[in-house]
Amino acid sequence: MDIREHFGTGSIVDDMEGILVIDKPSGPTSHDIVDILRRKSGIKRIGHTGTLDPMATGVMVVLIGRATRVSRFLELEPKTYIAEATFGITTDTQDITGEVLSESAGMPDEATIKRLLPDFAGDILQVPPMVSAVKIGGKKLYKLARAGHEVERPARGVHIFRFEFLESFEAEGRLKAVFEVECSGGTYVRTLIHDLGERAGGGAALSALRRTRVGRFGLEHALTIDALGDDSNSITEHLLSVDNALDHLAEATIKTDAVAFVKNGRLLDEDVLITYPKDADPQSYLRIKTTDGEFLGLGRVRLSEGFSVAPEVVLAQ
Repeated sequence: MDIREHFGTGSIVDDMEGILVIDKPSGPTSHDIVDILRRKSGIKRIGHTGTLDPMATGVMVVLIGRATRVSRFLELEPKTYIAEATFGITTDTQDITGEVLSESAGMPDEATIKRLLPDFAGDILQVPPMVSAVKIGGKKLYKLARAGHEVERPARGVHIFRFEFLESFEAEGRLKAVFEVECSGGTYVRTLIHDLGERAGGGAALSALRRTRVGRFGLEHALTIDALGDDSNSITEHLLSVDNALDHLAEATIKTDAVAFVKNGRLLDEDVLITYPKDADPQSYLRIKTTDGEFLGLGRVRLSEGFSVAPEVVLAQ
């Protein structure tokens, strides 16, 4: 089935706005991919929902035009990875591309690794690596690292839905193991592997990473850069609608004469709401639509004086 039949296109796509799912190759940075798409499309306003390191490959969800306004609703979506770890080595980047800090002849066996995995399930704390985009004192860590500085980083909470052992093998005198990781947005897989290596003894570094899913978008939906042509039409043909990408959020429909309320950020009360989830949690988000199905944006539920929706992200023309 054509992916557009599943996710829909809608009028927002016709205006060169929407979502593009790319299968990022190894080598370029996520920013490089965005630059390529800017050149192909002629549009400067392009973003993405989660950085992949140059070494990493796989699903990269790209937002084009006003679709960039919904990035915060997609970047924290659960992500799934296939990760390869090399045991008996640690590096300053926590992956195989970094400078080696330590090497160990003693390496854990498969049984030890499997036994440790449940310790990393559920809510855990991670200390972000120095080579990350996290800001400390207003400066990105990777820029401090390039300048030769290392600073103390507070641990952050993340959630590991699944940390599954797939296989192990020996290569170049070292034990390598492959895992499938399903985790919350904001998780550093390289740090997960590093911490596993510390617990197992001898250390470990991430040696390969492929992202297979971001929320509802999987590799089956992704296009390679080479598969896209060199003009904007080739991108337009593959754009997905923001409305359908966010269909995990409930929707509220409004009267036609209230469309201007959304554009002006005016509160939508029960006088203009036609259908809405009456049991919605306060502060939750809804997709705002007309009875004709036009997607206008996202609003937050308010229950202080009856049911109302406060528009926060407006996508209406």
